[in-house]
Amino acid sequence: MIEDRESYVYLGRQPILDKNKKVIAYELLYRTSYEDFARIENSRSATSRVIVNIFNNIGIQNIAGNKKVFINISNEVIQSNILELIKPENIVLEILEETAVDNSIIEKLTLLKKKGYRLALDDFLPSQDNVRLLHVADYVKIDLMNTPDDLTEKIIRDIRKKFPNIYILAEKVEDYRAFQKALKLDFDLFQGFFFAKPVIITHKRFDPFETTLLEILKELNKENVDLKKVEQIMKKDVKICFNLLKFVNSAFFSFRKEIKTITHAISMIGTDQLKMWILLMLYAEAKCPIADNPLLDLALVRARMMEITAKKISIEKDFPEMAYLTGMLSLIDALLGLNKEEILKDIKLSKKIKEALIEEKNELGLLLKTAEAIETSSYEQLKYLCRKLGVSLKDVLHAESEGIKYAENIKQLMMRNMSC
Repeated sequence: MIEDRESYVYLGRQPILDKNKKVIAYELLYRTSYEDFARIENSRSATSRVIVNIFNNIGIQNIAGNKKVFINISNEVIQSNILELIKPENIVLEILEETAVDNSIIEKLTLLKKKGYRLALDDFLPSQDNVRLLHVADYVKIDLMNTPDDLTEKIIRDIRKKFPNIYILAEKVEDYRAFQKALKLDFDLFQGFFFAKPVIITHKRFDPFETTLLEILKELNKENVDLKKVEQIMKKDVKICFNLLKFVNSAFFSFRKEIKTITHAISMIGTDQLKMWILLMLYAEAKCPIADNPLLDLALVRARMMEITAKKISIEKDFPEMAYLTGMLSLIDALLGLNKEEILKDIKLSKKIKEALIEEKNELGLLLKTAEAIETSSYEQLKYLCRKLGVSLKDVLHAESEGIKYAENIKQLMMRNMSC
């Protein structure tokens, strides 16, 4: 039986950050596992059906929380009535660089702006036609890799002079050097693979809260976990105890009776869930608030994506849980500002997890590489890894979409149930 291609929607997203490296928006990336990979990478080929599916079926809150969302729209979409089906709140319509600018398009965009949509110009290079779009634009995106610095400086200078309310966004910020260059060029916002890599939040001096969390994590990863010892360590920090009780009593667990003691909480959720919660708390204590934390975002998406994919490739009972833990720990070096070997030497983990984290060996390592390939749009590598793991591209892209929704749900839950 041939599967119905029209029934599948696969969603990716890339964060857009401000100068403080806080996530302020996401660009949605539309993918289909059945088409050619060049088309998967190109979100511009997204159809009206995909847009409607994402906004009306999946739900924008499930994938972006309260953040703004950038979506690419083509000439055809601008001229159609499809956008009437999408509410304008927090939506930024990204006008593609190949859009033919004429009076009809200007009128349509002006009308959309009046209805409450924000407009962005993608890959902006000034020309006689597209400078007319600056009058309706809220954001201008400049490709940092393909625009010479002197031209970039001129574009920014001209926009600042004539349209001071426009936000200027640097696209394709691929590494730390590019980010520093974009800052010097006076961009307001930043987007690129640099932010999908673990180089965002680093510090080497642990505060007492982090030290206690790491101490608990070490105990939980011992072969014979002494829960009494875990409890004793936990009770040294009132904040940890309070947040754990709030979390365990939240809708996430749905226990019939309210849990009032740390002993009861630990016995009810078990060591695996407690371990995951400790890692969440470590990420939550990073310098960005939970809602704006790109490291927490990435760790949660990776962990869930790897867990779901793991269920497709192994009958080993604990393998999905191992995959989840590997994903959560994969950014621990960026979080704590130390190399992985130094952090993991005192934490007793299975040999497979350590090999995956340090050398990206074995099936867990392949899963981690798969997550990284999706994040950096390395599609040839992704196809190769799918073959190695024996999973379909459809399964991996579905797992990524589920990971995105899971990350938003967990963040919302943590914001409701954490003390400040």
